[in-house]
Amino acid sequence: RLPRYREARDLLLEALPRAGFRRILPPEGAFYIYAEIPEDAPPSDVFCRDLLAATAIALTPGLDFDHEEGARFVRLSYCRPLEEIRDAAKRLIAWRSARR
Repeated sequence: RLPRYREARDLLLEALPRAGFRRILPPEGAFYIYAEIPEDAPPSDVFCRDLLAATAIALTPGLDFDHEEGARFVRLSYCRPLEEIRDAAKRLIAWRSARR
């Protein structure tokens, strides 16, 4: 992996728990993280829609990958410039903090 992707991945792995994400599956290969959404969140399709509308952050609902447990998961890409990832992480944390 390129160092910039490693840095973006590590930034998200640190930020996601601060935003209330629970289980984060180890990212292996590619540029994606699969993470369980906060316990108080609606199903992943609604969570992703609300997040996009409020923050302009696009995540993929886990339902696209797993029809049984995917309603509790999302997939995030960290294949963007580090500053964009850092900004998105701040907006995600702020959005989740306002909803608690």
